[in-house]
Amino acid sequence: MLFGGLFGVYILLGAGPSDSLIAKIKTEKPAERTMWNRGGSSHTLTVFSDFQCPACKIFHEYLSGFEASSSPNLSITKKTAFVFRYFPLFQIHEHAFPLAYAAEAAARQGKFEQIAKRFFADQTKLEGVTDLKLYLAGVAKDLKLDEKKFNADMNDKSLQDIIQNDLSLGESLGVNATPTFFLDGEQLESIAPPDLLKILKELK
Repeated sequence: MLFGGLFGVYILLGAGPSDSLIAKIKTEKPAERTMWNRGGSSHTLTVFSDFQCPACKIFHEYLSGFEASSSPNLSITKKTAFVFRYFPLFQIHEHAFPLAYAAEAAARQGKFEQIAKRFFADQTKLEGVTDLKLYLAGVAKDLKLDEKKFNADMNDKSLQDIIQNDLSLGESLGVNATPTFFLDGEQLESIAPPDLLKILKELK
């Protein structure tokens, strides 16, 4: 998890992934997981994230607050698309893949933001969950999902391939920690929330 000590300093990495990969994360905006301005945005902020990562929780909750009508940062959401991509840290997080499958299954019912918020809020609780199936059934009920479709979608290979494709894309881009942000194809490394806000506010 990219969150050791305090936050690091914002760095734009120079040499890196191919132009085609950069173009992909600049232009590809999965409808179910694109927040803020989905259509006519001038900029694209992409995050590779894991639901059990504490730093991911902090950033997600921070950025989600921009959407509130009373937020002083609401204008950022008018010119930027915020794209969530899955990067399950399965090596250290037991539920990384199942939670990603569940999130994408909820996304198929238009409730990605709701389930993401729930998973991040339940992060500490998830550490002690031994019956994930029972936990997810409760979440599906709370979010008023079609539970039969939710369960079927979680086991759908085409859905699981979406998570694997995001993971592979991140690895090809050099992602090795979460959260990792890309702004218009440029990687932002070791960045603190206030620094990210400053960069987003300066966008034209």
